[in-house]
Amino acid sequence: MLKNILASRPGLDDWLFSAKTFVAGMLALFIALAFDLDRPVWAMATVYIIANPLTGVLASKAVYRVVGTIIGAVFAVALVPNLVDAPVLLSLMMAGWVGLCLYLSRLDRTPRSYLFMLAGYTAAIIGFPCVTDPGTVFDVAVARVQEISLGIICATLVSHVVFPRHLGPVLAARIDRALQDVRDLAGLSFAGDHDDEKLHEDRIKLIADIGEIHGLAVHVGYERSSLNGMTRPLQALQNAMAALLPSLYSLHDRINALAATGPGIPQNVAVLLRSIDTWIQDGNADPFDRTRINRLHNDISELARHYEVNRNWHDLLVINLCVRLHRLIGFYDDCQLLWAGIREGRVPQTVVDRWRDPGDKASLHVDYGLALRSGLTATLATLAVCLIWVETGWPNGSSAAMMAAVGTSILSFLDDPVPAQKGFITYTLFSVVVTLFYGYAVLPAIDGFPLLVAVFAPYLLLIGLLIPSPKTFIFALPMAVNTVMLLNISTRYSGNFASSIDGAVAMVSGFAVAAIVTAMMRSMTPDHSIRRLLQANWRDLANLARFDRVAPRMTVLRRLLDRQGLILPKLALAPNHRGQLMRAMPEVSIAANLFDLRRVRKGVNGDIADLLDRFLGGMANHFDLRTHDFDRKPDAELLTLLDEILMQATADQPQGQDVSCLADGLVGLVASRDMRNAAKPAQMDMDHNFKRRLVVSLVAMRRVLARNGEPDFGHGFQRITLPLSCANDIVPASLEGRA
Repeated sequence: MLKNILASRPGLDDWLFSAKTFVAGMLALFIALAFDLDRPVWAMATVYIIANPLTGVLASKAVYRVVGTIIGAVFAVALVPNLVDAPVLLSLMMAGWVGLCLYLSRLDRTPRSYLFMLAGYTAAIIGFPCVTDPGTVFDVAVARVQEISLGIICATLVSHVVFPRHLGPVLAARIDRALQDVRDLAGLSFAGDHDDEKLHEDRIKLIADIGEIHGLAVHVGYERSSLNGMTRPLQALQNAMAALLPSLYSLHDRINALAATGPGIPQNVAVLLRSIDTWIQDGNADPFDRTRINRLHNDISELARHYEVNRNWHDLLVINLCVRLHRLIGFYDDCQLLWAGIREGRVPQTVVDRWRDPGDKASLHVDYGLALRSGLTATLATLAVCLIWVETGWPNGSSAAMMAAVGTSILSFLDDPVPAQKGFITYTLFSVVVTLFYGYAVLPAIDGFPLLVAVFAPYLLLIGLLIPSPKTFIFALPMAVNTVMLLNISTRYSGNFASSIDGAVAMVSGFAVAAIVTAMMRSMTPDHSIRRLLQANWRDLANLARFDRVAPRMTVLRRLLDRQGLILPKLALAPNHRGQLMRAMPEVSIAANLFDLRRVRKGVNGDIADLLDRFLGGMANHFDLRTHDFDRKPDAELLTLLDEILMQATADQPQGQDVSCLADGLVGLVASRDMRNAAKPAQMDMDHNFKRRLVVSLVAMRRVLARNGEPDFGHGFQRITLPLSCANDIVPASLEGRA
């Protein structure tokens, strides 16, 4: 930590943030002292607890902290007077409440999670000190709500009035950077065979961009900025950008596969690829001008008309590539339309609806097992301290109990909270030294609030510089909050050395018990955490292969990508899993292809249907087994089955019909918005329709299962033909963009 502190280079924004936080803290303390509130330091400490450089993030935390505090206060008022004569039962109920609230908090990955966590440990903070005098619990609860609300009001007022740093411009800059990263990744993908390390780094960068945008966008509704009211379009934009990752991955794979065949990449395909890449790299193009986009879709369709769906692997790859290009154009076009619409205030609602599923929260990964273990940890740690308190009659046992509740809650977002909890104990001891210095060397020598501000300024301004940085936050927060809380400043100086030491011992003891119970119940290594995330991916894929009815398409794909974003920051501590993250990208493509195969399966019968059922069952079995055998490779039978289905799908079809419109007729591709309302042909050979979709899905699935080689079709094949009626078909809505 010392290295991180010495390496920090605060800028002007950091100094401004520290000064604003200090002013807000002093304002809250002054008002609390003026009105002679019960514990004025709670108002000041609250300012530092919710402090954030961005006004929107601070406002969202403030709202949920107030609501959570009120819920926790109500629970304490209802519980303590009624169970004060049954200390064991009271301890059990209070500990159970803390655990339940933490469990609910860990299931919610929105700012609302803060509400549940606060409701839990606020009840402990209010309830435990009132056990010896239960008649005061209502007054204490009211005072605590007043003090915390005062701190929130002061922090919010100063943040929004004094040089406010709004979330909107910061989020806009992140989105612009992410779209530039998309263009960079697209350039590498279109180039074909390229440095895998560079591609991997660019994919990781884009995953991080999407995660950062999500982290900021959830707060955008809590401030007045140009992006206020754009939460749904921003969520749609995140989903569209997420869909670009597997799309670009598949594109790069198909280009490399084509280059590896005997004929290589045809000249007309190369020209088309350059044309599309040029369009993507043009960041200044007007997304509302449909002419260029329509022309690109038409060029892809025209190219597809030169290739037949047959047992020629090269031709099948070209056709599959055409499908990927349609998708890529549609996805990137939607990103451009959404971002331009958000900035100009005219977001196309049809595009938002395509990408923003009503159950969008389900697209975020939730670990129910980990949430349960977190809740049980909080319950057991709080209960353990309570029992020690009851048995020993420790005067400051209430402080230890509430710190056990706080210690197991506030750091529960970490895979292994124990190092941070140990650090918190260490930094609490440091803050004790600072408290003793201020309490017995400085405060007795001063009189009046101006001098109080003057003596606090050097310490809190320097500590405030370290709060915005994630690397020093875990040091700065306890050094600021614990110092303020242990000093317990009031209108009259009342130094009591023994009480100060006992309070510090109680605080450290509560955190120590929290660390011990966490190490026994909840702690996990980054390696274990990554395994859990990957296993969750495999369970989703197994369910997708096994069942017809699963979550909506975009929900599943977004969840897989969300887990990649969660894995990313853990790789620095578990570099041996770097390859697993690279393998997770094809898993998103596998999910998309499983959706396609499930949809196509409903329209085929006979041998192909039987083979498809066997293949889907084999895929489900593979991912079931992989959750227990981490490095298991796909069974050879899966590839054999796939090739057999491909042979069946490209055989026994009549000759002589037009084969030009495979890419045009595929349900689920993105096309020009102006073309989507055009009338479709009244008649369509659905059997051929399903089979051509089947062939494209099989080619894609083969590429994610076997990166090298090509299927052995044998001899005497007959090409599959497509009905003439599909020559004028259009390319409808986004495949990854709707259920």
